[in-house]
Amino acid sequence: MTTQTALITGASRGLGLALARELARRGWTLLIDARGAEALAAARSELAGETRVIALAGDVTDAAHRDGLAAAARELGGLDAVINNASTLGVSPLPALLDYPIAALEAVFRANVIAPLALLQAVRDQLKPGARIINVTSDAGVEAYPGWGGYGASKAALEQLSNVLAAERPDLRVYWVDPGDMRTQMHQEAYPGEDISDRPPPEESAPGLVALLSGALPSGRYQARALPSRPAPDEASGVRETRVALTVADFDRALAFYRDGLGLPTVTDWSSGETGRSVVLAAGRATIELLDEADAAYTDDVEAGERVAGPVRLALEVENVARASERLRAHGAEAPRGPVHTSWGTLTQRLRAPDGMQLSLYQPDPDAKGEEA
Repeated sequence: MTTQTALITGASRGLGLALARELARRGWTLLIDARGAEALAAARSELAGETRVIALAGDVTDAAHRDGLAAAARELGGLDAVINNASTLGVSPLPALLDYPIAALEAVFRANVIAPLALLQAVRDQLKPGARIINVTSDAGVEAYPGWGGYGASKAALEQLSNVLAAERPDLRVYWVDPGDMRTQMHQEAYPGEDISDRPPPEESAPGLVALLSGALPSGRYQARALPSRPAPDEASGVRETRVALTVADFDRALAFYRDGLGLPTVTDWSSGETGRSVVLAAGRATIELLDEADAAYTDDVEAGERVAGPVRLALEVENVARASERLRAHGAEAPRGPVHTSWGTLTQRLRAPDGMQLSLYQPDPDAKGEEA
């Protein structure tokens, strides 16, 4: 199995260290940095007991340090993930905006907005196909909290930067993630002298980031503690991924249909191999549905009006059935009838793909009266 590699900034403490620990337990190779050399060395010593770790002390606002991280990423064979976690609060105690020192505000934007993008530019050639990018943001980037204007404005800028990057690079997974309030040094600096022991530790937010790194969620904004965590390998049932392998007669047409029509990002590309061509596409959470002949015939009758599916049929939950169906028809799909409201609580469109595969596109039906299957 190929080892995955992640670059985590600000990994000597707090959320960065909590995430590094989670990934180390899962066998990820780690490239970590932080400004404090002593704390970073301690983190590396701990993590090295679980996995391979390269630790480089430095400030991500420094171009020479970013170049060093890029060189280390090249040495490791590329990156599957970049987590821009390093951040600065700015002035403490938190001042009102009209009292905010402009030089300090510029420093906040250099650390929280410019440095994450500059780092991504530095390592762009080391990003593997389908690489994940996590930019750690905050609810202060979307809510108006008095005193948080400087930090919040920088996180709002980081969110829009992430949003545009996701639109420009659909081949990558770009996530901007709010970890929630945490019991960290930065949060203590925001409230000097106050007791913040009631805040959750960063270890409660790290599993949500792992879920983004190991799952198939689309690019977007997420709240870390609202995401389902993925069990560690020793807690798992044994199956780590379900993959449906389709053998197709017209590879290029099938690739355009599934990758471009459905908008599925490429995970692995062997399409230029000498022995043949294949591509792995990320298709969301995988489940296996078992049907007997009677139920398969009933499903076909509801969705297609006749018995048409073979032993394998793809059922894909989409955000909007009409839009997804329109895209796939433009790539050669055929529909026996319009979308139907099923008795199991979905709005479903049955399609026949150019390779003959039967597809059921579905979304939850807000008007459904029956039970979901």
